[in-house]
Amino acid sequence: SSVGCDTTTLTAETMGDTLTCSATNGAGLSNSASVTISIDKTAPSITWVGEINNGDSFYFGSVPTAPTCTASGGLSGLDGSCDVSGYASTVGLHTLTATAKDNAGNQATETLSYTVNAWSLKGFYQPVDMNGVYNIVKGGSTVPLKFEIFAGLTELTDITFVRSLTYAQTSCDMNVTTDDIETTATGGTSLRYDVAMGQFIYNWKTPKSAGVCYRVTMTTIDNSTLVAYFKLK
Repeated sequence: SSVGCDTTTLTAETMGDTLTCSATNGAGLSNSASVTISIDKTAPSITWVGEINNGDSFYFGSVPTAPTCTASGGLSGLDGSCDVSGYASTVGLHTLTATAKDNAGNQATETLSYTVNAWSLKGFYQPVDMNGVYNIVKGGSTVPLKFEIFAGLTELTDITFVRSLTYAQTSCDMNVTTDDIETTATGGTSLRYDVAMGQFIYNWKTPKSAGVCYRVTMTTIDNSTLVAYFKLK
């Protein structure tokens, strides 16, 4: 005879069900064997660890370090660690994904999103005109490019925040508004922050070729830009 030896199907989550098969032969000799089955149907629970929360926004340069995560593996325990991907400190919307897996093959993912805001640029100030106006200036003269950089309400004053100041020849659009540069500058062309004026200043030495138009671009390290146009006479 036998007891508990038929096929048994377990479907419910359990910390451990013990199944025993017992058998007795014709001579009255008996034996048994047992097996304990655990069933884990619950994915791990994930907890974020760090200074970034869902929906947060930061200005470029002030993004906290990448968060980490912890997880509990339930009945079967974790298969490896909790991992985070998707971190970036560049301007834009970013989504972090935390992933954890347990020893029963259950996997959990949690996401949170945050925004990195670009800096606000103000300028170029007078004597340069903006908004597509072509500034008329004598070739070979020096034009003062004045501007400010803000991260929210905080003014930034370190010249290392400026990635580049470049100029490139561009077509001269005959239909655009033009304006003569009233003031030119003398002195060195190195970028500086003038504390008294509260502005960055770069004295741009224009090329000497008359009748040529140029586009001047100032780019900050967050990839924000200011663009002005010039026509040499």
